[in-house]
Amino acid sequence: MSDHDVEPTAEPGPTAAYAGDTGELSIDTRRALVQLLKGPLITAAKHPDIWRTVLRDEAMLRSRAADVFLDLVVDDENQLAFTRPADTGEVDAPTVLRTERLTFMDTVMLLALRQLLLRSQPGDRVIVDRDEIADQLEMYRRHTDTDPAGFRKRINASWTKLTKYSLLSSTTTEDRMEVSPVLRQLFDADQIAIVAGEFAAIVDQETP
Repeated sequence: MSDHDVEPTAEPGPTAAYAGDTGELSIDTRRALVQLLKGPLITAAKHPDIWRTVLRDEAMLRSRAADVFLDLVVDDENQLAFTRPADTGEVDAPTVLRTERLTFMDTVMLLALRQLLLRSQPGDRVIVDRDEIADQLEMYRRHTDTDPAGFRKRINASWTKLTKYSLLSSTTTEDRMEVSPVLRQLFDADQIAIVAGEFAAIVDQETP
C-alpha cells in the first residue's frame, strides 16, 4: 500500500475527551444532546445539571437537533425540554426518535389528562387520582369489550406506561400522580381534534 492509499486521520479538536474524539461539543453539552435524543423529556427537577446546560447551549442543541430533523422544545415556565419530529413539509425525513405504539386506552387516558391540564392555570400542579381517571374513562369500557376487572387491568397498564415515560410522576400519596405539563405541547390542536372526534363518535354509536 502506498502513502497515497492511507486514509487521512482527523486531528482531535480542543474538546477531545478521549483518543480519536473529533467531536466539537463539550462533554456536558453532549450529555444534554444524548438525553434529549433518548427522551422522553428533561426536567429541571430530575435533571438539574442537564437542564442548566440546555438553557446555556439552547441554540447549539437546537441546531444539532435540526441536523437530524428534530425540533427542540424548551418550556421555561414549566422547566422542561424535549425533542419531537420537525415539521419538514414535503421533505422526506427519516424517523430518529423511538416511537411507542399507543393502545386505545393509552390514548383516551392521555386525552383525559391533557384536558385536566388545560383546565388548570399555567404553572399550577395538576394531581390526579387513578380511580378518578378510571371513572372518567368508564364510558369507553364497552369499546374495549372487557368486563369491569379486565377494564381496570387495562387502566392500570396505561397508568404504568405513562408513568414509565414521565407523563405521570409520583407524589407522596399512593395512586395519586402529578400530570406532566409537557402534555400541553405534546400534541397539536389538529391532532387532538381528530382523535377526540373519533372517540366521541364511538361513544355516540354505543350509547343506547
